[in-house]
Amino acid sequence: MLTVDEIARRVRDLGGGPVRGVDADGLRRLCESWGVERLPRVYLDFLSQLGVSAGELLRGTDGFFPEILSLPEDVEEFFAEDEGGMPRPPGVLVFAMHQGYQVYWMTDVTVPDPEVVLYTERRPEPLMTWPSFTHFLNAEFELSYGSEACSGVIG
Repeated sequence: MLTVDEIARRVRDLGGGPVRGVDADGLRRLCESWGVERLPRVYLDFLSQLGVSAGELLRGTDGFFPEILSLPEDVEEFFAEDEGGMPRPPGVLVFAMHQGYQVYWMTDVTVPDPEVVLYTERRPEPLMTWPSFTHFLNAEFELSYGSEACSGVIG
């Protein structure tokens, strides 16, 4: 299992686009926009290193700053229009949206590395769950760069 630091380093090495994190002012604005006092440590690490752009990682997903500043409004609209789907669970923090029909949320922002859930519209239950943000990020890294990048065998 790779750490956020290791994934950020490998994304830089592998290329596929710019790699940039969110600065302290951006993190403050994000917490303000989302109405939270703090973010989980591992997600904060991700934002600090890869939160603006992350090469091929999460390409096509609205999970990067500054677009994620408007997520609270987008999420309200998503669940309001999700006929036949499940309601938004209380207390979750939606941190990304993919193509307007999928949302990713963290179930408990009080833990350092929270569980991540993927929900697709019009379904009675979530599509997928990862035991932690680290597991989620590793899975997405492998999807974007291949299993060789995860194992360290590159080129």
